[in-house]
Amino acid sequence: MNNLSFKTGVDSYLSVLIIAMNAFLAVVAVGILLSLIGIV
Repeated sequence: MNNLSFKTGVDSYLSVLIIAMNAFLAVVAVGILLSLIGIV
């Protein structure tokens, strides 16, 4: 039972980490697009 809750915690932590990474990549991509538009 304890192992199950631990596994669930790890899974939720990983999913949050993946969502945060995707959000960070999206922000970086938008920043690069804006800088390219500013250069052009």
